[in-house]
Parts: sequence; C-alpha cells; structure tokens
Amino acid sequence: MRVAVLENDTRAAQVLEAWLQAAGFQIKLFTSGPTFSHEVNRASFDVALLGTLPAGTRCAEICETLRAKMSGVPLLRVLQKGSEQDIVAALKAGADDCMAVAREAELLARLEALLRRTRHAAKPAGELLEFGNLQVDFRNRLILRDGTRMMLTPKTYNLAVFLLSNSGQLLSRSYLLEQIWGHEKNATTRTLDTHVSRLRTLLGLTPEFGWQLQSVYQHGYRLDRLETVQGGVRTSQPALSMAA
Repeated sequence: MRVAVLENDTRAAQVLEAWLQAAGFQIKLFTSGPTFSHEVNRASFDVALLGTLPAGTRCAEICETLRAKMSGVPLLRVLQKGSEQDIVAALKAGADDCMAVAREAELLARLEALLRRTRHAAKPAGELLEFGNLQVDFRNRLILRDGTRMMLTPKTYNLAVFLLSNSGQLLSRSYLLEQIWGHEKNATTRTLDTHVSRLRTLLGLTPEFGWQLQSVYQHGYRLDRLETVQGGVRTSQPALSMAA
C-alpha cells in the first residue's frame, strides 16, 4: 500500500519512514504542502499522512484542496504532543483521523482501520451497479453493455470494475498493476496496456459512446464519463445507481 507523508521535521520523517517500510508500506515523503496536495490528487496513494507542517501551511487548506478535487484518499493527522483541542481542530479541519502523538503500533493500526473503512465504503451495497450504459453484475462477475453481456477474462473484469469504481481519478500504472495483478512476476506495463486497449474496445470507452479512457503520458490512465453539451462534450463524474 502506498502512503504519502507530509513531514517537515527530518527526524520525525525518518522515524515514520522506518515504521511504515517495516510494515510493508510504500512511502513517499514530502516537505512542501502544495506539492503534497498536487501529488496526492494526481498519483495513486492509498492513504495520506500529515505530520509537522511547513511554515505557512494549514491542515484545513490541504484538506480543502484534496476534497475539492474529489480525492478519496483518507487523511491521518499526526501531531507532536497534541492536546484534545488540537485533535478536535484537526478533525474539524477535515482530517479523517488524528493522533496526539506518533506511536508505532497505534499509527499502523489507525492506518489499517482507515484503509478498511475506505474499502468498505467503495463496495457496492447491492449486486448490480450501473455506470451509464454499463451494468456490473457483481454476483456473477459480469459486465453488460447496453444489456449485452461482454466476454471478459477474470483479470479484464477486475480491471474494468476498478476503473469504473475510480472514474475521474488518475491511476498510475504501478498502482493498477499492484491492485489487479498483485505480485505476479509476469505482469508488466505492456500487460496492463494490452488489457486497457481491450477494455476500451469491448466496453466502448470512447467519446462516441460517452466515455473517455485516456492514457496520461508517463503516468497511467484516467476514465471519465462524458455528457453532451450543445453539440460538444464535457467531462463529468458518472452517475452511479443501484439497479432494482
């Protein structure tokens, strides 16, 4: 799992990096608030951690930036000897969770809890979920396009559901490979590109059918739902609805 960490204290950053890497997390450290917000929005992180903030940076501003971009990344605020009042302020500012002081076991437990909560929220409440003209049948692991069943391999199905569930998000190739293929040694970026190309054709993920699955140079892929506006198109988040 990938963790973005904003920590301006060098010693604290080293400690957090050691703890997280020992627990199997991939960590990327930041010392600039704007850079941190930009990368969390554009890259594929599972959770974000705010430690000692650089001068002039406020927790509320970072939270507001992430939510404005509809980032679904949960955010944990870690204080240095924070008071109850400090914790309340961080939560009101938009943090999903807050610690008064960094303790290894508690930090890892809170990160895991945030990840569980996020995954649970992402799961559909029913068996059928509609994404525009596409319908996902989770019980039978099927995808219908305008009512017609598409013939997908297990990996292609998993990739399609992941992209649809994360529409509007820029997903890196490494993140997609990790989520869909795990630690399979034979899975490469070419493997991913081949599956994406197949999905684009099979599911009609092109502007003429109201979708845009685009490759972002040197990064990954982003799927957007398009809607017609006075003869043109504009990007919008796809409306999801539970099928009866």
